Formats: sequence, C-alpha cells, structure tokens
Amino acid sequence: MGNANKNENRPGVGERAGNFFFNKLGFRIAATGMMALIAWYAQEKSVTIAEFNAAYASIPLVGIILALLFDYGLDTGKLYNKMLGRGKSGLSKLVFAFGAVFVFFLMFTWLLAGTITLNLATVTPATLVASALVALVVLLPNTGTSEWLLWLWIAETIVTGGAHLTILPAISLFQMAVAVLLGGGALG
Repeated sequence: MGNANKNENRPGVGERAGNFFFNKLGFRIAATGMMALIAWYAQEKSVTIAEFNAAYASIPLVGIILALLFDYGLDTGKLYNKMLGRGKSGLSKLVFAFGAVFVFFLMFTWLLAGTITLNLATVTPATLVASALVALVVLLPNTGTSEWLLWLWIAETIVTGGAHLTILPAISLFQMAVAVLLGGGALG
C-alpha cells in the first residue's frame, strides 16, 4: 500500500520527456533561436563592430551592475523556479521565458537609449543588438556567478577610449517624478 501512494504522484514517461524537452533541450533551442535572431538583425542592419563597441560602452555602469544583480538573483536565488511557478506545463514556462527576455530587452534598450519614452524607431540598430545581448545573457542560466557583462563593458570602454563612459543614466528618477507631478506632457 505504501508503494501505491508513491507512484500515484509520480509523473508519467511522456510528461517527464516533455518536461525534459522544455526545460533542457527546448530552452537551448529557444536561446539559440534568440542568438540567431540577434545575429540576423545585426547582419540585416549592417551593424559594425565599432558601432556595437560604442553602443555597449555607452551602457551606464549602473545598468551593467543592475544586469549583474538580476543575473545573480536569477541564477543563484532559484528565482527562475519562483517566477515560473509550480504545476505549469513546460510550454507555459518556455513562453514565460520569452516574455521575460522581452521585458529585460526593453529595459536595457531604454537604459541605452537614454529617453523616458521608448520609441524603437529612433533607437539605432547597434543599441538594439547590445541591449538584446545583455538581456539574453541575464536570462541564460548559470551565468550569474561570473561578471562577463562587466568585463565586456570594461573592455568596450577601453577600446572606445572612454568616449562613451557613463556612470548614471541620463534620466533620473527625480526628473521623472517631478515631470509626472507637474503634469508634464511628452517626457522624452
């Protein structure tokens, strides 16, 4: 009787295979697809290495530190499991991962663009490629215990001679709060 209860809650072979696909292989396929999409976009828009260097070096240091904190929290704090929830299917977890990548991508694009209103039509292709790379690295598992985003930022800052060195973003929370309180129109 004791063995019957243990087997009752155990997932079947198909469910285990589906979870393995969506958690292991599916994630790798999705990450590879995102990398291919970034590379395709860079190729189509003829983003040069020099443009990428300038865009990545122009990320405010605070943005890089924020990315490192998110990356560390996602990887070491088991935040993935908390965000994804329990009892959801592998497909819903994969869809959530795509959604999270998109939110991080918009956040880092906003940091790089330096405006309150995010108009993707005015953002350069190099900025989009740099922010997509940061968002992807933040959400890739097992990257949170290394500082590769910071080291790349330092390297890009050296290569560009510090021409794009920014510690804080151009937009402060104080400016946004004042504009909202005073009923400011277009904030960008």
